[in-house]
Amino acid sequence: MPDPKSRLSHLTGARTVALGAVWNLAGRLGPLLVAIIATPFLLGALGVARFGIFTLALSLVGMFGIFDFGFGRALTRIIAERIATGEEETAADSVITGIALLGALGLIGGAVMAGLTGTYVAHLPGLDGPVREEIRRGLLVLCLSAPLVIVNAALWGVLSAFQRFAAANLVNVPIMALYYVGPLAAALVVDDFAWVMGVLVLCRVLMTVAYWLICNDAMPAIRHGRIRLGAVVPMLRFGGWITVSSTLWPLGLHLDRFVIAATLSASATAWYATPFDLILRFTIIPIAIMQTAFPAMTTAHRATPGAAAGLFRLSTVAITAILLPAALIVVCFAGPLLTLWLGAEFASHARNVLRVLGVGVLFMCADTAPIALLDGIGRPDVNAKISLVMLSFHIPILLALIAAMGIEGAAIAWMGRVIFSYFLRLAIAARLAEGVARELTRVGPMLTATFVTLVGASIPMSPSWTGGLIAGGTTMFVVLTWRNALSEEERGYVLARLPFRQP
Repeated sequence: MPDPKSRLSHLTGARTVALGAVWNLAGRLGPLLVAIIATPFLLGALGVARFGIFTLALSLVGMFGIFDFGFGRALTRIIAERIATGEEETAADSVITGIALLGALGLIGGAVMAGLTGTYVAHLPGLDGPVREEIRRGLLVLCLSAPLVIVNAALWGVLSAFQRFAAANLVNVPIMALYYVGPLAAALVVDDFAWVMGVLVLCRVLMTVAYWLICNDAMPAIRHGRIRLGAVVPMLRFGGWITVSSTLWPLGLHLDRFVIAATLSASATAWYATPFDLILRFTIIPIAIMQTAFPAMTTAHRATPGAAAGLFRLSTVAITAILLPAALIVVCFAGPLLTLWLGAEFASHARNVLRVLGVGVLFMCADTAPIALLDGIGRPDVNAKISLVMLSFHIPILLALIAAMGIEGAAIAWMGRVIFSYFLRLAIAARLAEGVARELTRVGPMLTATFVTLVGASIPMSPSWTGGLIAGGTTMFVVLTWRNALSEEERGYVLARLPFRQP
């Protein structure tokens, strides 16, 4: 077993964070590919009505996770702090208490949802009697997965603190693939929707067992942990603010389309929501990175105040560098992309929306770095308060811009909110977290070049001017990132791994 200093260096190292991010990305992309391939076959096996409920069931399983009340992230922070002081064994009671409490909440939530299932299914239109009953039984079976989903959030919090993302995603990929392959096999063998839902529950059982084994290997002390009510208080204090942020996040994402539907038309909602859903796919990158950077920041901050700032800088550089090319493609070629995907008529209405959203999405993704940093230093309240204040300002601005400019106004309101939120959070993080102000002087020029390039590219102009702007802005971004945002040691690390470098 490595000595505590080497172990701490490993858990907070940039290489560990990068490898964890790659594993997290693979854990998301693998099942997505399986889903794309399996969906047409599932549709044929289940039929339109049952397939519609199946997609609803998948969403419902995902929604169960919001009822962990931030305990998973709270456990990550508690354990990561104890790792920094060599006392992670003392967090075992917090882990067991969190698992027990979340399991109980999951049982209650599952029971409540089971009680509402009959009423919900009774009001579904277009179903005959046997299919309606079959769907009712299937959803009742699905409710059994509620405690498992929530407990898995707690277990993920444990393995995150120990950077066990390779093992976790080696489990996630096949099990999440089974979310589609398993129901397909069940539908072909037994023509009963309840069996299809039973496969989803079985997948969650397998995931829970696998996560528990990984956590036991990473933290053997949890085998001897005990339920202790006093351990609930710090988790509630931290997790409560996380819950506020988690509630405001989807509201901030989807409020626009409800306002558009109420004030403009259903068609306008489609022209706005479709490009919005497209750019939201970008969030897979920052989520993969920050899932591993957050525990590393927490441990680093607890071990050495100011050490988390370097990880914050590298996370910002990685997210911006990866997403800038994709954002430029979306901004510059919004019209052709939408025409190729959905046709010229749709593109004529939605292309300007996509241009504006393409600018904002990069800063929304970059915002995950200061969010994780503030959570890591124990200030989730700041993130929740910023989100609440920005949303309260956003609503009247959104209404005014929609009235003046239609769906383009909604896009501008959203872009302005996410950019302002990002820079506001950076300013506050610089005051609260040691070392962040220094690191911001290094990434500031890079972020400025990114903003100018994206905003300039979103303005319709001739192809030659657009090409020149992209070339100049990208060159400036690369130069500023290389010279300012990276240290000499980091530049040497990159150069040493270039494939064309001479030995």
